[in-house]
Amino acid sequence: MRDSLILTFLCINTSFNTCSINLASEEKNIICNEDRNSPPSDIISILVKETLKSASLNLSDISGIITILGPGNYTSIRVGIAFSLGLSKSNLMPIYGISALEAISISQKGIFKKNKSYLVSIKSVKDEFFFQIFNNFCEPLSKPIKSKLSYIKELLSDSDLVLIGPGSSEIRSLINIKNKIVEVKDHIDYQKLLTYIMQKPNQYSNIVPLYLSNPIAEKKDISWFVKKEI
Repeated sequence: MRDSLILTFLCINTSFNTCSINLASEEKNIICNEDRNSPPSDIISILVKETLKSASLNLSDISGIITILGPGNYTSIRVGIAFSLGLSKSNLMPIYGISALEAISISQKGIFKKNKSYLVSIKSVKDEFFFQIFNNFCEPLSKPIKSKLSYIKELLSDSDLVLIGPGSSEIRSLINIKNKIVEVKDHIDYQKLLTYIMQKPNQYSNIVPLYLSNPIAEKKDISWFVKKEI
């Protein structure tokens, strides 16, 4: 049983074409379960059960939910958000949403230098990437967009941007920007994220998907995920 004074959040991310379930408190990252092989729709409820069991927690011990809003695969994001909203409503938990781009920026905040701008990138398909520019306080300097590598190359050559995020590895292999790479991980530090969100929770209370991609045909009715029980 958790200390009632310590917030413990269930964190759900289906934006990287995987299903990642994390538990994080204000003090530490507790546990992470991830499945890279199964569709999120098939594995999400199972992973949540396994994650809670591994931490010896019940849903009643959870203070709230953080869900990643995208960008990424349309169906995967839709599943993650619908499941998170259903869990939040059925258990009267607060829920907060944040983009993967901003989450990565916050997770890497310790590496940011004063007066530097950072381009966070996530691979989309073919030669396209999702990206957004942030300052050293993790505040967005641009809207999140999807664009081709050629535009990113132009941005990096004409400004003093530094590149971070999981798209960095592929971009580095395609264009000569070695001196502008800082971090290539897709890791999200949910303890940092929780602390950051709790400083201004109202800013993250609007749960709106960030697709940045064209929808594809859905395999299941979204109501199935909302009604799914844990």
